Order: sequence, then C-alpha cells, then structure tokens
Amino acid sequence: MKKYKLLVLILVISNIILAVLYWRHTSGRHLENTYENPYPLIDVSRNFIPQEDFVVNLQPLRETLTPIYEEYGKDKISLYIEFLNTGANISYNPDARYYPASLIKMPAAMAAAKKVEKGEWGWDSELVLFAGDVEERFGNLYKESIGARFSIEKLMEEMLVNSDNTAHLMLLRNVGVGEVTDYLVSAGLEDLFDSDSNITAKEYTRIFRSLYTSSYLSREYSEKVLNWLSKVPDNIYLDKGLPDDIAFAHKYGENVKEFIYADSGIVYIPNRPYIITVLYKGDGSESEKSANDFFEKVSKAAYDHFKKN
Repeated sequence: MKKYKLLVLILVISNIILAVLYWRHTSGRHLENTYENPYPLIDVSRNFIPQEDFVVNLQPLRETLTPIYEEYGKDKISLYIEFLNTGANISYNPDARYYPASLIKMPAAMAAAKKVEKGEWGWDSELVLFAGDVEERFGNLYKESIGARFSIEKLMEEMLVNSDNTAHLMLLRNVGVGEVTDYLVSAGLEDLFDSDSNITAKEYTRIFRSLYTSSYLSREYSEKVLNWLSKVPDNIYLDKGLPDDIAFAHKYGENVKEFIYADSGIVYIPNRPYIITVLYKGDGSESEKSANDFFEKVSKAAYDHFKKN
C-alpha cells in the first residue's frame, strides 16, 4: 500500500511539473505572437525607443555651432558629433587630418583588452618596465625603477585614466603592432591613420561607437574600458561644457609644443547618448586658451541641444 501511495504521489507531482512547463511554453509563445511590427521595413529600434528620444533633426544644432566654428577658425578644427539613437550626425572639416596626440592610445587599449578577453592575458598578468618604455611627458610610471612589474589592469587604468605614456609604450610593445593592426582591420578602421599617423574626427569616432555597440569587444570588456574612460579627471576639454552629474567616457590628448588639442568620447544623457570628437590645431601661444574656450562652447551647445527640455 505504501508503495502504491508513493507511486501515485510521484505521478501527481510529475503531472504538475509537466503542466507548468507546458503553460510556460505556450504562454511565452503567445506573448511572442502578440507583438507585431507595424513597420517591418523600418529600423526595428523605432518600436522600442520613445519617439521623443529618436532625434533626427540636427539643423538647430548646426545653426548654433556654425558661428562658433567660424569664430575659432575653419582651417584648424575637425569636428564630428553623432546621436547614437539614430546615427544623425554633424561634421565640420570632416576630411581634415590632424595628429591625435594621446588619442593614439586607444587602439593599443582595444588590442590589449581583446587579448584578455581571449584568455591570452589575465587582468592580473604582469609586464616588465624596460628602459625604452620610459616617457616623461604624461603620467607617473616613468618614475618607477627599470624592471618594475605592473599588471595589465594597472597599465590600462594608468593609460586610459591618466593618459600615462609609459603605460602605453609597455602595452604597445607587448601587444605588438600586428595585434593593433588586427584590431584596426576587424573594426573597419584601416584608414584611421595616414602615413604620418594623422586622423580625422569622423573616423576616430568609430572607436567609441564600437565600444558602445560592443562590436569588437564583448559587452563585459567594452563596459570595463568605458568605465575607465569615464574616470578621466573632470574639467578637461569637452568635459568643461557638461554638468557634473552627466557621465562622459572619453579620451583626451594634447601636445602643447605643437599646439594640438583633442578629445573624443560618449556623453551619457539618459536615453539620449551621443559621441563628440574634436581635433584642434592651434598656431601660437594663445592656442591653449583658445582651444579650451572652443571645446567648452561646442560641448555645451551639443549638450543643450540633446538634453530633454
């Protein structure tokens, strides 16, 4: 009798489990079938992004930016802005090439992160400081003793947050030019650099777009790189035009002797993110102040356009 009751109990429990699984299957299928795209030939994201955040008309922003751009010099600035929800964009002097200064560090960062993602390195793997890696102009790692060891995570943080030149050279030497080239080819950035390593603002923007869409690194690793870039010290270049509570993941660069100033990154207005890249080539002792003023005005104009009223 006890065996019979146990068998009945097992059958009852089994039937309940089967019923629940069937209900979940048919219910889920029903929910899938209840959604019907009324516009099958149009970008499906339009069905999920609120229409007020689907900005396509940037003409008012262009009308604001043009006099600023003309005031500071058409022949020395390359500017590109892209609204990420729609791809709507504005560019000035889009084909002009300028030296990127420390913006040149991003391809090495992407290649290094890829090696970690593939398991060839770990974040705690260590690299050794060689004499040829020492570069004093940015960062503090040049003060360390030759032979000192640093983890990949430490080097990435120093390079992306503090723009440390020594960290960049250590990573670049160990990643290798081949790995960086593979990244550029995989990301469709074969034309990023010319023979003098100059870039355009429009082409460089694709690096940040690839991070935002996780089209090269996985979401985990893209997020980690962007998190470092969001910790760059405040009030540098484009950040000057943004409120303190708005996240900005960016890479800046400067070469004061050559009057080169550059900044590129993603501004995270809630539900309205956009990328902005500016390359500024000055021509004299007043260039740094002029560049800072231009970066602040352009950044504020873009933010004011995209923020929700």
